[in-house]
Amino acid sequence: MWSKLKLGNMPIFPKLIVTFLIIMTPLFTLSLILNELGKQEVKSQISNSISTTIHYYFASLEKELERIILTQKTFVNDENLMKLSNINSSLSDYQRTKAIIDLTEKLINLKESSSYIQDITIYIESIGGVVSTSSLADAAGIKEEMEAVTLATYSSGVPITAWKDRLFLNLTYPTYLFDKEKARKSPVFIQNIELSKEAIINALESFPQEGGALLYNDNLSISNKQYPEALAQIKEHVENSDLPFLSTEQLKVGKENYIVIVDKSTFLDTNLVFYFPENLLIGQLKTYGIWFWLLVGCSLIIVILFSYGIYLLIQRPLRMLVRRFRNVEEGNFNPILLSTRTDEFGFLFNRFDQTVQRLKTLIDELYVQKIRLQQSELKQLQMQITPHFLYNSFYILHRLIKHDDNRTAELVSKNLGDYFQFITRNGQEEVLLLDEVNHVRSYVEIQNIRFSNRIDVKFEELPQEFHDIKIPRLILQPLVENVYEHGLSETIAGGKLTIYFKSMDDRLYFVVEDNGAGMQEQELIELTRQLAFQKEGETTGLVNIQRRLKLKYGERGGLEVMQGPNKGLIVQIYFPTSKGD
Repeated sequence: MWSKLKLGNMPIFPKLIVTFLIIMTPLFTLSLILNELGKQEVKSQISNSISTTIHYYFASLEKELERIILTQKTFVNDENLMKLSNINSSLSDYQRTKAIIDLTEKLINLKESSSYIQDITIYIESIGGVVSTSSLADAAGIKEEMEAVTLATYSSGVPITAWKDRLFLNLTYPTYLFDKEKARKSPVFIQNIELSKEAIINALESFPQEGGALLYNDNLSISNKQYPEALAQIKEHVENSDLPFLSTEQLKVGKENYIVIVDKSTFLDTNLVFYFPENLLIGQLKTYGIWFWLLVGCSLIIVILFSYGIYLLIQRPLRMLVRRFRNVEEGNFNPILLSTRTDEFGFLFNRFDQTVQRLKTLIDELYVQKIRLQQSELKQLQMQITPHFLYNSFYILHRLIKHDDNRTAELVSKNLGDYFQFITRNGQEEVLLLDEVNHVRSYVEIQNIRFSNRIDVKFEELPQEFHDIKIPRLILQPLVENVYEHGLSETIAGGKLTIYFKSMDDRLYFVVEDNGAGMQEQELIELTRQLAFQKEGETTGLVNIQRRLKLKYGERGGLEVMQGPNKGLIVQIYFPTSKGD
């Protein structure tokens, strides 16, 4: 409909929004893709940076423990330790005490050189006791404990020995004494460096990135207790996966995505697993994502507001203008209040309404003028019908009176009076069909006297149901008159005139049929053409009747001429019979 100003199957307002969305969607999509690519790149770079940092810290821990182990091994050649282990019996008390004190100072210096060392203890078989940085010298069962650590060390085969939830670096001299169970002998000395588990945990917690850390092997497991709910599943995944050296991957634990970094130490034969929730890494990036979607939302709101603004400024005025066009199209010329807008649409509205009012005035004037012209033309056509018949009628009456045929003269005068009474009703433009048929009958009665011996007339009665139909006055008589004046005027004898009615398709036909000379085929074609085009200036005969019928009924009424079966012509006029027409 015009009133909806549809483009395709959609009104303009939604169409504008859809159009903007179609235009903006590729930009939003490209921005989203770039944002995702940037996020992935940043996440990759940050992950690599964290992985490198973790590797550095793990390598530092490895180097520190390696340094401690190497320092520990130097004690095999320590002078004081060798004196106490091998020539203790030949030492004086002073020498023995001085050697113990010097050895203790070295142990203390080693302990203080690293925060990972909690305690250092050396059991010396020759003195039957220990030299320690703590108060373990007089502890009961110290020898058995140190031997148990030695056995655990040689059972695991790794530098760090886990024993009773404690960590040791063990040095036993000579080592072959523990190679076989049956050949086991007491070693010359056993040195155990107990590592500080708390210091190692602190080291795991000191990584720059907040997250969980696990240092483990088959006999060792140290964790900083961060995100314990994910620890077991992550450890199981790492153990079951053949991950390369210093690898980074993502793992979903429950509903949370974790980034897992795995590093390995060949020297310590341990694995370091560092893990943290992905949200910690991309939390800031998610903030950018929120800003992006906020931008998208704001853009949609702007598009909607802009489209609504266009609707208010353009579409709604256009709909009003089209509605006014539609009213004019439907023939509604009622005045409309002038628009108060001062823009271009206001100018269009005001000028359109003024044009419509001017057009209404012109139509009214033209319509009234046309009606008056039609009425004048109808009256002129009616006046053209009567004069020629008047002369003949008076001559007939004169002849009858002259020959003293009073009875026939009475009949002629009666019909002539009825005839002229009918045609002089100037105030009537339409009459009942019955009255029009009676008028034609009066005319025929007069003409029968004139052509009494030459023309045989059969005039059918009008059916009762058509009596009250109204038709233009003096529309039937010219057809009969045309027969007498042209069709049968030269007939000497045997002339026939038949007047009858027929009804079909809500039309009533008044048919006049004669057996006169008729018309040549070319003449009939020319007459049919004149009736079809109703040429201006032609105001006589059958063309007059055709024009009157078209003025009154349009395409529902008209006149038809055709050849009769017995020469002559059949002329019929038709008009609607329904009461509403």
